Amino acid sequence: MRFPWIKKVVFLSLLIGIIVLMNSWMERGGNRQTRRQYEEAFHPKVNADIIIMGASHAAHGINPKYLEKGGLKVFNFGQDGAGPTFFLKWYRKIFQRYYGKPDTVIFGVHWVMFSHTLQRQLEQDSNYFPRDFLFEELHNFKEMKALVLNRFAFVRERRKLPYRLVGLFKKERRRSTHILLEYYNGFVPYERKGNLDKKKGSKPKNDKVQIDAFKALLDDFEKNQIQVILVSIPGYLPSRDIDNIQESMDLIHEIAEERSLPFLDYETQRITGLNTDPSLFSDWVHLNGKGSDAFSELLKSDLELLSKQKKIKWGPSST
Repeated sequence: MRFPWIKKVVFLSLLIGIIVLMNSWMERGGNRQTRRQYEEAFHPKVNADIIIMGASHAAHGINPKYLEKGGLKVFNFGQDGAGPTFFLKWYRKIFQRYYGKPDTVIFGVHWVMFSHTLQRQLEQDSNYFPRDFLFEELHNFKEMKALVLNRFAFVRERRKLPYRLVGLFKKERRRSTHILLEYYNGFVPYERKGNLDKKKGSKPKNDKVQIDAFKALLDDFEKNQIQVILVSIPGYLPSRDIDNIQESMDLIHEIAEERSLPFLDYETQRITGLNTDPSLFSDWVHLNGKGSDAFSELLKSDLELLSKQKKIKWGPSST
């Protein structure tokens, strides 16, 4: 017992080693879609004329390749679980600073976009930040803890740990729901089977903070002379209750009318066969790969029609 510190050093070394190995294991794979989106935001290569924003329904529902024509460049910056407060901060802190001004923003609106359902915070994505940007952000004491801890996978992915551990003992490896082989300019298809049964009815409670953030974001776009087109991605009609979504959809329409923004509403107004075809959905709110292809084709034709009617500008940048 002459050297009790040796035991402490050995224990501490083993603990650090375990944490490092766990972090490395949990870091493998990760969300490569999001990583590529942040790489484009901080170090532009596509330099898109048109960008797509919105939560998961937009991130996996609008394929940019269907909207490109004649040199027009499109990139999808949609983020899973991201609401207006996220995108307002993302736009002001990252996009405006590092990216060229796009001609158009297609914003994928949704009837839960103003609720507490979308809780993603920008500081939770700190593992995708370049070091110089991260260091600049550390001056904010309130966000410092989240910024630092989310750099480590064993902290950031801790809620997924039980599922990953269980997966180690399964004979068949679970297939990812994000089909990265079909990645294109920020977009990846989202594939799940089933989950189309009607959910227990719930009416989202709109949060004034989210509503104000969305209006502030629209103000920024207007000030920067960026055309905005609102689009609601089709949901599976048989599995949702119109009474639960109508108030939120009316609010989005009200905002669009106040600001004279074109709004293509495929959820309550532009109902098509897409809304009732179960083969096009991964669950009742997300299109699958086949569904995103079909919808992106429809969206392209409708945007081109609006362009012919002189209601929007649609085409490559003149600069």
